[in-house]
Amino acid sequence: MCVAFSAAIFGQTAKVEERVKALEGDAKNLKGQVEALQGQIATMQSRLNELADRNAEYKKQLDIRQILSVTVDSVKYGIVSAIGDRKTGNVKVTLMALNLGQDAYPGILHGASFNDYDGNIYMCHDDSVSVGGLSNYEVLRHNINTKLTMIFTGVPVNTRISNISSYGGGGATYFSLRDIKIDWK
Repeated sequence: MCVAFSAAIFGQTAKVEERVKALEGDAKNLKGQVEALQGQIATMQSRLNELADRNAEYKKQLDIRQILSVTVDSVKYGIVSAIGDRKTGNVKVTLMALNLGQDAYPGILHGASFNDYDGNIYMCHDDSVSVGGLSNYEVLRHNINTKLTMIFTGVPVNTRISNISSYGGGGATYFSLRDIKIDWK
């Protein structure tokens, strides 16, 4: 009986030792896989850092910064909204003008244009500019907000404004705003 018991234990011991060796082999394989994945993660992180640095350089070179308001001739102009119509391709840009000086006519007399990030230019002629819901030639009263709207046509869906400019007398740029998201509906 002792012999049978000893043989049974020896058989069990051999099976356990085989199983331990197999588990140790699996652990080594997993450890190697983890080390390989950690190396890949480190490489990817390095690449991400490199791309972030390159992106920062490009932004600096392009001087991309969002400008949503500007003051010209004591009138502060600011973007309220830019809403695009998916069906018609029309984009309505709404600005608010606050005249901090004396009553005066706005400098936006000859329309506006905007550039998208693909380099296309879209025009808004003077008859598509409205000051306070009236014509493009209305008085901006002292310390009273006045809504200005400009309508651009033929704009492809998902376009984003990189630069929008309005034109004053003689077609000279009166002011520019940058990096404006169009809300497409």
